[in-house]
Amino acid sequence: MIINFHVTGRLGNAIFRYMASVILSLTFDGEYSINNPQARIVDEYFFITIMDNIINKRANAHISDGLNMTGYYQHDLIYKMNKTKICDFIKSHQDHYVLTDGVNSGDGQCEKFYMIDILNTPLTFNKKYKNVLHVRLEDFVTYNLYLNVNRIIDLLKKNIVSDSLCIVCKTPVTEFENCYIKCIQDYVTTTNIQLFIEHNDTITDFYIMKEAEILICSKSTLSWCAAFFSDNITKCYLPDYAVSPNSTCKSPIDNTELY
Repeated sequence: MIINFHVTGRLGNAIFRYMASVILSLTFDGEYSINNPQARIVDEYFFITIMDNIINKRANAHISDGLNMTGYYQHDLIYKMNKTKICDFIKSHQDHYVLTDGVNSGDGQCEKFYMIDILNTPLTFNKKYKNVLHVRLEDFVTYNLYLNVNRIIDLLKKNIVSDSLCIVCKTPVTEFENCYIKCIQDYVTTTNIQLFIEHNDTITDFYIMKEAEILICSKSTLSWCAAFFSDNITKCYLPDYAVSPNSTCKSPIDNTELY
């Protein structure tokens, strides 16, 4: 049975969709595929039903037809419970990759990422910072999904980081984005914290977050995934948002604090 990865969204969304595909591949003895759509769409409700059965150790009904993974499947408990299986699956399928729908949302500049490269940071990677803050703006500003900058500053005022802080974000291009970053910079200049700012390609920024010891996440699924796949992060701070039936991701690692 084919478990087909449907291309939509960027890397964070793609990783979640891949992990959901792994769960269904393991549950139904499926074969992962990409751009090979099948008849039966796995919507959020269908996946949640399967997920709840697995979590509560109930049998899932047998499925023999192909499944098309078109949703986002943002539910952390099922992935945390099966993290070892997911990582082992990636290691044993090193040719598996995901595609995005663009560098920026829907721009058509599709990017390809092998999941083994998501799991393993290159040994030569040298952009490492102890404390990392991820800022997600861009289309989140358009849809009013961005985090109020005062929540970040209020968190930093609790002295959760010392010595240095690296801000990771896409290069700001609008006046709003520049002012947002400047607000954080202005606060940090009042402390003894040394500030670094990184704007890189997607995978480099992902690795910077993944290799931190303390990661302050944005609302982005990319920062959640960086924490989930990290071997180094000892403390994760995650925005406290209202959960919905389709999104229950509030704890990528056990030592997560909401802010």
